[in-house]
Amino acid sequence: MLFALLVEYTAETFPDELMQAHRDWLFPRFEEGSFLISGSLDAVDENPPSALAIFTADSLEEARTLVDSEPFFRAGACRHRVVPFHVRVRAAELDTAFPDDTKVLSARPGRGDETP
Repeated sequence: MLFALLVEYTAETFPDELMQAHRDWLFPRFEEGSFLISGSLDAVDENPPSALAIFTADSLEEARTLVDSEPFFRAGACRHRVVPFHVRVRAAELDTAFPDDTKVLSARPGRGDETP
C-alpha cells in the first residue's frame, strides 16, 4: 500500500547532528524500497514550512510504526500524519517533472524490485 507522510515542523532550526540522524534514517528507506519520494514544502500564506513523503508499507499500523522511528519525530522536532494514498492518475513521463539536481536513490537489488 502507498502512504502519504505529512510533516509539520515544531522547531525552526535543527542541529547538524539531528539532520544527519534524519538522513541516516531516510536514505536506507529509499535503498530498501519503502520510500519513493520525499521533500520539503515551503511556507505559504499562514502555513509554516513542512514536508511530504510518499512511501510503501503493508498496513497503516506498519506505516505508522516506521515513521514513528524517524529522528525528527523522536526528538519532538515535528508532528506527522500518515494517510493511505491511492494513486488514480500519474504522468507517463514522471521523471521529467523533477529538476536535474534531485537526488536519486535506487533500491538495492534483491528486494523484489528487479525488473524482469
